[in-house]
Amino acid sequence: MLAMHIKIDEKSLREAKHILRAIPKAIPRVFRRAINRNVDMAATDLKRRVSGQVTFKKRDIAKSIKKHKATYKHWVGYIGASTHRPGLLAYPGTIEKRPHGVKYRISRTAGRKRLPSAFIATMPISGHRGVFERRSISRLPIDEMRGPSIWSVITRTPQLLKSVTDAAGKRMSKLINDQIGVEFRRWKR
Repeated sequence: MLAMHIKIDEKSLREAKHILRAIPKAIPRVFRRAINRNVDMAATDLKRRVSGQVTFKKRDIAKSIKKHKATYKHWVGYIGASTHRPGLLAYPGTIEKRPHGVKYRISRTAGRKRLPSAFIATMPISGHRGVFERRSISRLPIDEMRGPSIWSVITRTPQLLKSVTDAAGKRMSKLINDQIGVEFRRWKR
């Protein structure tokens, strides 16, 4: 799991307790909702930054990013990423050039690459479609060619995780103030 540590200083916690002293059990609600909102926003930010690196579809990136939200007992939220490596057909623009193999593009910054002895096929029993390459001159065995996992894109891209974490840390105080306002509006009713 990716670790984003956002620390709330004691002074801010004391101020929030002082402001919300008249509303019973408001502090856990405020911090839980602020953390959960920050987790959602950080996951969206991470999805956008990863999609700027690879040609993988945004909806598939979103499926690979897992969120764990805070509860009343544990004020902790974190984001994880899948280590599953998708096949090359999951990347748009993967095409077969019959005598020349398969062309594909994973990185948005690099150009197309070519696997000269690869081919696109559908497996007869499972119906799985993918890009395959033979291990040797003989017909079998074959291996499916896969792209990088979302986890490896995040960990191998310099400054990507740090920028997402920094942005989440800067957002936290605003989100806490917003949730304090929500509590006051609910309490006044």
